[in-house]
Amino acid sequence: MMNPTEFLKARIAEWEAKSKEAGGNADFKAFEFAESEIKNYKAMLKTYERPD
Repeated sequence: MMNPTEFLKARIAEWEAKSKEAGGNADFKAFEFAESEIKNYKAMLKTYERPD
């Protein structure tokens, strides 16, 4: 079972791959969505990685 940090890193990697694919296919709408998801997951990751 993944902890939250591992889960978020996996989702970031997944969306980075989708972003690259969308960019290669010149699908700007999909690229923008993927970049938005990456930004959201990275923000969540910062919350979990922040020392208390």
